[in-house]
Amino acid sequence: MEEKISGPLNGVKVLDFGQAVLGPTCGRLLADSGADVIKVEPLEGDFARLTPEPMVDSVTFMVTNLNKRSLSINLRDPRGKEIILKLVPKVDVIIQNFRPGAMKNLGFDYETLSQINPRLVYGSFYMYGETGPLARRRGGDMWAQAFTGLVASQGCPDGPPQMVGHTVIDFGGAIAASFAIMTALFFRERTGVGQEVSSNLVNVGVLLQWPAIAHYLVEALLYKKVGRGTARANFPYGPYKAKDGDVLTIFGQDQDEWVTVCSILGLEHLLQDPRYDTTEKRNERKYELYPILDEAFSKRTRTEWEQLFKEQKLRCDPCLDYAEFTAHPQFEANKLTVKVNDPREGQLNFPSIPVRFSRFPPPEVCNHAPVLGEHTKEILQELGYSAKEINQLNEEGVVGVPTPDMFKVKRTKKGTYGAGAMYRGGGRR
Repeated sequence: MEEKISGPLNGVKVLDFGQAVLGPTCGRLLADSGADVIKVEPLEGDFARLTPEPMVDSVTFMVTNLNKRSLSINLRDPRGKEIILKLVPKVDVIIQNFRPGAMKNLGFDYETLSQINPRLVYGSFYMYGETGPLARRRGGDMWAQAFTGLVASQGCPDGPPQMVGHTVIDFGGAIAASFAIMTALFFRERTGVGQEVSSNLVNVGVLLQWPAIAHYLVEALLYKKVGRGTARANFPYGPYKAKDGDVLTIFGQDQDEWVTVCSILGLEHLLQDPRYDTTEKRNERKYELYPILDEAFSKRTRTEWEQLFKEQKLRCDPCLDYAEFTAHPQFEANKLTVKVNDPREGQLNFPSIPVRFSRFPPPEVCNHAPVLGEHTKEILQELGYSAKEINQLNEEGVVGVPTPDMFKVKRTKKGTYGAGAMYRGGGRR
């Protein structure tokens, strides 16, 4: 039995056509805030469901699609399109992150649907944008990182460029998308008028690098690969490895702090070396100094360094891995997980959304990411379709309805899943 998630968006209905990461994550942010989000999927499912094992869903799909209902539908069939057009007058928001023109080709662009529902808030989110020489080029987080300068500014000066190891622009894009949709909903509440809002990964890549790009636009200062530390912080800012793991010290950036750091590390002799007697000299020769500080840090544990720095009113915090971070009391204090009772895998923990509302305590339990087509019957019944009509649409490949076996798929061992059943009216893959 699914729980009704309470929140400030109770009563708001969303059609989420989003695929992969950006669109679905935006949809989950709205769903976790109380909206009724219907995830519209092709008969084969959102490709983010894909795993090496057939008939199972990736963890990425699961975490970005909690609290939603799944409608599996063939949008190229006129009867499938008719179902969507029946839903449009009943919804407040549509989310889509296809290439420019894709929704228009289906007859589901904003201009068409706003004629049916003038109050509609329609969110369109792209890679490069709707216009321009690259508008129709294939997109994704890795290309956005590369195109917006993020990759070129990562890594060591004499080494190859490096990507950020997470899809930061995709998830940043989801936050921007939900902000745009919420703002448009607020405007609609005051005026009664809907509108289309849009963004793209290039714009979000700029947002995530505002200071760096502003420095170039204002001062012609070009951020380049700086290796350890950052382009704007003075040595010895950055991570070091202690006897039992990594630590992060962000101090020693001015002369007084440098003296204190050398004293803590037992490197007083560096204070007498004229090669390192100013901040500018230390920055220029930092790759000579890193091995010296590395050797010093390796002699004590993270806890010992943290205490020694604290005694001198400086910070030297550990770099936590995910196991350490999720076990930390602050993680629990921030209520950063929600429990999910998955029909196939039992109770799971997933990250919660980052915002809190004083009038709506964060739910401790979320609804599981839906099995493909799990709510197709339910949604069609809400539109007035009979059981006979739904069965016929399923048999003829217009919609997808899961078989009972689909709810029995189990994770056979960590990282893999067991086999499952195929959908009627089209394969799961």
